[in-house]
Amino acid sequence: MVNSTAYQSHNLTEETSSSSSIAKCQSALDDPESSINAGYDGDLLWSPAQQTLLFSASVYGSFITLFFSGYLADKFGPKFLVMGATSIFVFVSLLTPLVANYSYKMFFVMRILMGLGDGFMFPCSGSLAGRWFPSTEKSTAAALYTSGRQIAASLASLIASNLCASSLKWPSVFYLFGTLGFLFLIIWFIFVSNHPSSNKFICEAERQYLMANCNTTNKKNTNKVPWRKMLTSPPLLSAVFCNFTFILQATMMQNFLPMFLKENLGLPLHSNGIYTMMAFGSQLLFKNVSGPAGDYIKRKKIMTDTNCVKMFQTIASIGSSFGMLALLFLTDCQNPRMALVYLFVFGTTFSAGICGFFTSLLSIAPMYSGTCFSFSMFFAYLGHFLVPNILTAIIKMDFYVAYKWHMIILFCVVLHLSSGLIFLFYGSAEVQEWAKPAQQQEKLEEKEIPNVDIYGSALSLSA
Repeated sequence: MVNSTAYQSHNLTEETSSSSSIAKCQSALDDPESSINAGYDGDLLWSPAQQTLLFSASVYGSFITLFFSGYLADKFGPKFLVMGATSIFVFVSLLTPLVANYSYKMFFVMRILMGLGDGFMFPCSGSLAGRWFPSTEKSTAAALYTSGRQIAASLASLIASNLCASSLKWPSVFYLFGTLGFLFLIIWFIFVSNHPSSNKFICEAERQYLMANCNTTNKKNTNKVPWRKMLTSPPLLSAVFCNFTFILQATMMQNFLPMFLKENLGLPLHSNGIYTMMAFGSQLLFKNVSGPAGDYIKRKKIMTDTNCVKMFQTIASIGSSFGMLALLFLTDCQNPRMALVYLFVFGTTFSAGICGFFTSLLSIAPMYSGTCFSFSMFFAYLGHFLVPNILTAIIKMDFYVAYKWHMIILFCVVLHLSSGLIFLFYGSAEVQEWAKPAQQQEKLEEKEIPNVDIYGSALSLSA
């Protein structure tokens, strides 16, 4: 898409002489002709600063809709909000080849429009999960609901790199995913409902089980949001900080890992896609192992819900930080295959955060899951915004450009470890008092909800 060979940075020469690890390599990709042969020749002449600005463009739109998307999802239901957001994705994707070739500024605006839709996705997912999953299944739900991110990051990077290197070129990537988005809209409209009570594709026994265990209702949520107690809740704030550092690290890996692999390891385009897929493919695999494992631990009372989320969050903070540091300090173009090992370590441990802070966000206030996610994702998108802007600022400073990856990765690691430590002290997976309506709390104290296996062939809720 972008012709990176047209912007072989003057600073790259300085970087090569300043960094011993890069000086050893003298990557062949420093030569424009070799870069073209490796597949990095595009037809859009955008500078590195313009490219990194595009990465943050969608965040501007997300900031606008994050303020109210979760509240709307809790009050009116998330189904049609998700459809509206996806429609924006489809529209922007299909128009991208035309707009990108016509005007950089118009393409920047299109990325902002995509951000408007993106601001609905996580809050709506959180609201939907709160309506459909009981507490003993929330880690599994969190793993399932967020798997699309890893599928997109792993398979999309592999598919996109091969399409870009083919005769179809980069426009085919946007046409393909725009079409897939349209198919998703049809499937979502047919099968998804805001509440179990209105779904046509589940049996009556499962419907009754979900309505009893999730406290769902098909009516509008008329409860007033306890804003003051919510915004000063230590468990919520600690989970929000974790979400901020989680997205910070995820943005670094998803948006800039291919650039890091190209510059530090000298990987050609087809290998770059495979290495990137390792980071996100391992996340996809192990989050769907750790999710059921976390729910099993809670269901069997091996740990309390709170201790369980704290354990998984600690694994995520320490393990993923080690993976990033190892990738930075222990790999170079003379030993690129070790990067696969460290990317695997990063992906497997990073995914544990879904059973940590993410499960906490789903658990502490089920009635206000969408609102909590809006609040959390607002700060998380600050992390999404910071990474490209910090990188752009470093690139503009000639003295520091040789150490840009050291600076940004160390910044991410320090914050991620700090958030894990704070969550260890203040994190929780228990429903908070401010999230319990008085009348609902009285009913729950009088009535013990039966433990029903929704996957069994015969379910009975009768006494």
